[in-house]
Amino acid sequence: MSLHDQYITVCPYCAHPVSSVTGGTNCPHCARQLFNVPCPQCGRRTLNLTQIARVGKVVCFGCHADVTVLPEPMPVPPSRTAAPSAVPSPHPTETLPRPTVVPRAPAVPTMPSAAEARATLETTLIGLERAAQDREMLRAPDLRTVVMRFLDAIQDILEFDTRLAQGEISAEWLRNAEHLTLVARMCYAPCWPIEGALLPLTVQAWILAVDDIARSWQYAARQQLAELFGLTLMPTVPTITTTNPAWHEIEGTGPVIHEVLAPGFLLHGELLRRAHVRA
Repeated sequence: MSLHDQYITVCPYCAHPVSSVTGGTNCPHCARQLFNVPCPQCGRRTLNLTQIARVGKVVCFGCHADVTVLPEPMPVPPSRTAAPSAVPSPHPTETLPRPTVVPRAPAVPTMPSAAEARATLETTLIGLERAAQDREMLRAPDLRTVVMRFLDAIQDILEFDTRLAQGEISAEWLRNAEHLTLVARMCYAPCWPIEGALLPLTVQAWILAVDDIARSWQYAARQQLAELFGLTLMPTVPTITTTNPAWHEIEGTGPVIHEVLAPGFLLHGELLRRAHVRA
């Protein structure tokens, strides 16, 4: 499969394949606008209508309005060919199915609080530190470096949790660019290193256990930051979200984001930091 084929989607109006990497904003088949469509609520050009064909709706990341109905298309001019016969065709045209929304899971898993996740994390770290002292690890300094970097990342999380619990973080503190970068690394970036697959199976099992608890803590910390200060992640999804210079620092050209290099953030709906993306 070529790189071009990976970004083929479907026009919700005519159901023909449409490429999101051509640089155009209209369907090449029916000429209706699909990308950078104005939101019916706020008027900002944030909508990618191909999402309606894919998931049944599109969300404006300016005002967060859900759009499930396609904008009214422009009237098609009458054909100049002869009028069709009144006799019905023996082969009726097949009606294309309308997109439907997949129902959500009926129950949400119970997640621990930040304090509960920290307590479990500190206990599980003891097992990981002991596993890292086995004979096979002592003979491989490069693998010990992988474990030590992971432990340093978890220690940074524990220190950030202490600052959050002691009230050192505020809305003004989050407006500092360096502080916001720290929050993105502590609460949104995964801790598991790819090189962890090189470790002995016992050490991998302990790292995965610690990483699982760390992700639970990150979930709780994100919820706490959202409740206390209104800090939320800007919705930017590669191959789905359309580019917008008001919301994104853009590398390259094209109407659709292909890669998020650094996430953007909102503070009570106000733009706090633009997302750094490649289009």
